Amino acid sequence: MLRIKEISKNYAGAPSLAGVSFAVPANSITGIIGPNGAGKSTLLRIMAGFEFPDSGEILFRGTPLAGFAAIKRLVSYMPEQLEIYPDYRVNQFLNFLHRAVGRADEELLDVLNLRGVGQKKIGHLSKGYRQRVKLYFSLCNDRRIIILDEPFDGFDPIQLQDILEMIRAEQRKGRTFIISIHQLHDAEKICGHYVLLKEGRMVAEGDMNALSDRFGLEKPSLEQVFMEALL
Repeated sequence: MLRIKEISKNYAGAPSLAGVSFAVPANSITGIIGPNGAGKSTLLRIMAGFEFPDSGEILFRGTPLAGFAAIKRLVSYMPEQLEIYPDYRVNQFLNFLHRAVGRADEELLDVLNLRGVGQKKIGHLSKGYRQRVKLYFSLCNDRRIIILDEPFDGFDPIQLQDILEMIRAEQRKGRTFIISIHQLHDAEKICGHYVLLKEGRMVAEGDMNALSDRFGLEKPSLEQVFMEALL
């Protein structure tokens, strides 16, 4: 289990996160939900080791993860804003990546349908295919915890179903996913656990049953819970 404990972060004296604490169940798909400016991306960057909190800590199985080296052994991270060598052809980038990782994930290449675009430059791909390259970059390793910041932009509904099933398949292999998702109906399709942020604070966490109890709602949608949390 990954535990976030009293994480706070300020920028130029303005709080981005304020005492955020929650637990991520092992082998879960946890959605980080909140309006723009709630601190979602900041939180994910801290969890991935790319930023340091002003206070608080991250623990894995009760042991603090101290520094980037400790985090990167466990965590793979796909930021929302990531431009991958736009002048590289897809095959060039994949070969570079496979040498770095030590292997190719043949199954994942097929699921993401990247073989058919191997000769195209990454910068010339559609947004959906650029997302596929970024997802492969994040998943073709042995990391146990995968952090994805808005990974579903650029997919049509049919493509999205394939991507969601791919993530479920990776979860069944024992991986834990932490995903920031803007579209609530997409979050409901894939997540079993939620963390709701508002103005840098955690206002609720848990599965839909726990959120229903928290806000006194009977069989709500995630959108209903979200609106209730913002009041």
